[in-house]
Amino acid sequence: MVYNNGMKEELFKKVLLNQINNKYYSPKELIYGSEPGFYLSPFDYSNYLDYVEKIIKELKDYTYDLGLKSFNSKHIFYLANNELHSLNRSYLNLLKEAMTDNKPLVASIFNDVIYKSRIYSEIEGTLNVENVPTTRKRLKELLEKEIEPENLNDVIIKNMDEGIKFVYSLPEFNKDNLLKLYKILSKGCLKEKDEIKEGHYYRDDEVEIDNYPGCPTDKVNECMDSLFEFVKQSIEKNDGLELLYLPHICHYYIVYIHPYFDYNGRTARMVSLWINLMVNNEIMPPLISEAINQNKNEYYKALRNARESRNDITYFLIYILKTAISYILSYKDLEIVNQYVKNQGNVLTETELNYVKKILVTYKGKFSYQDFVKNCQIEISKQGAFKILNKFVDLKILLVVDTPSKVKLFDINNKVIKYTKPSTII
Repeated sequence: MVYNNGMKEELFKKVLLNQINNKYYSPKELIYGSEPGFYLSPFDYSNYLDYVEKIIKELKDYTYDLGLKSFNSKHIFYLANNELHSLNRSYLNLLKEAMTDNKPLVASIFNDVIYKSRIYSEIEGTLNVENVPTTRKRLKELLEKEIEPENLNDVIIKNMDEGIKFVYSLPEFNKDNLLKLYKILSKGCLKEKDEIKEGHYYRDDEVEIDNYPGCPTDKVNECMDSLFEFVKQSIEKNDGLELLYLPHICHYYIVYIHPYFDYNGRTARMVSLWINLMVNNEIMPPLISEAINQNKNEYYKALRNARESRNDITYFLIYILKTAISYILSYKDLEIVNQYVKNQGNVLTETELNYVKKILVTYKGKFSYQDFVKNCQIEISKQGAFKILNKFVDLKILLVVDTPSKVKLFDINNKVIKYTKPSTII
């Protein structure tokens, strides 16, 4: 394929080499951004994607065609570029540092309630991604006291709890068990027209998601079968890098295919946890849903970038690794804070630890009590918020910032908190 007597093809080679060797620019940055310096028109960008599709097989050292079935592109792939390699190394190094006697990262914090914390984080994160309002207090009431659900949100929480228990039982990843998981997550929550018909595994009509069409109904079954086979083969190959990415590839693919009328995102995130457990990536708690909740805009942007680039999931993998690294560092600081407070002869409650964690994972710089309330997603009075924050100041976890105005601002104490920096994943 030649564009304008070869001139454009030379440009596309430069763009691709830049993507491989430097920052992985988004479609919008390549078309409208000044930083890459290429100034592709929308038409040029479409031709650039044609060029990439044409030479994917030639880029064996960089391009991984996953072999998953696509309904609107020639490949589903990622580029093993320098940015992804660098993030991958950082991620794995942090995990190694976080391991002590093969215990999970937060073992010293949560001790015998690690499992409960995982459940809370996964449920809270997933539901907040989808703007389902809930609180840690309500989760405790429903899951520990086992009170009966009073509304749809309560039902969703109970379903999530059952869904997590189901994937922790490590059933085989196949169409029957995926349907079981979907029915657990959606029980009592769907309109009759959105329910899976008896004898069916998937939806029986077309859907549109974020202005993108879902997989045509007549292709959903074969596409999902390709996912089950892909997971099976990946586990059999036992390639470390592929297994690291496998949960997130499945996450993206289910959102892309959209096999159901509703609850696809929730199911995709639960499948990510499921596959994570299957490949023994349990050296840290499943924090991705909780982490996604703190930067939902970037999550959706990563999904859109992959779709806009004809299923180049490099964007999604980069997002996931950046998010995971940010969260690991926050948890490292959380352990430091917990021990620092103990050394003062004090103990933080589980609720207070959760507040500190929220401050760390949402940190963008100086913050007010309103920012604290918003980021923690709690219903609390001004006096109640200041009581919590002032206690953290007394414990020297936080500092009060002098300002010209009467507004009281807080900041983290960098003499105690070593790793947390203003978030760049926003």
